[in-house]
Amino acid sequence: QDDGKVVAWGRDHVGQRAVPNNLGSASAISAGENHSLAVRTNGTVVAWGDNESGQSDVPAGLDGVQAVAAGRYHSLALREDGTVVAWGSNSRGQSEVPQDLTGVIAIAAGEEHNVALLENGTVVAWGRNSVGQTSVPGGLGGVIAIAVGRTHNLALKNDGTVVGWGENFGAVPQGLGGVTAIAAGSSHSVALRENG
Repeated sequence: QDDGKVVAWGRDHVGQRAVPNNLGSASAISAGENHSLAVRTNGTVVAWGDNESGQSDVPAGLDGVQAVAAGRYHSLALREDGTVVAWGSNSRGQSEVPQDLTGVIAIAAGEEHNVALLENGTVVAWGRNSVGQTSVPGGLGGVIAIAVGRTHNLALKNDGTVVGWGENFGAVPQGLGGVTAIAAGSSHSVALRENG
């Protein structure tokens, strides 16, 4: 909301709808399968909901955060210095941030993998690679936005085209262009074109 208040609705079997009273004003949010994350306006992170794998145990001292991304059982935070912090399940290496990963401007989390967009327009992915979801296409550059589904990824390029990889839900319709925004669900993808 305009005042930074977070509102949640839907299923609440593990408290994922129970926004903490001490959250205060938030600047960014993300929802995982059964847990939620929020960035306070002071750069700290609050998590609630399922904590079966520690995905809601925010690391002590984590601050300077500008964005968060919630996977199935893991969580990511993008700090203002362009570095990434991960916690929660690491069953597929999804919480092992690649060494020397810096210059990150956006993050997205899938079921058991992650994608980071770098300031130079390239993409880095890590975690489970069962269907090629962390095998970034060779030569991919000029990326301005990313979106991640359960096991597929999308990259929006600065020429308005979209590249998809991973499970076949990432197959992009032939001739799709003039795209200004992208989003990925568990098993589907959506593109907003410049003509609305």
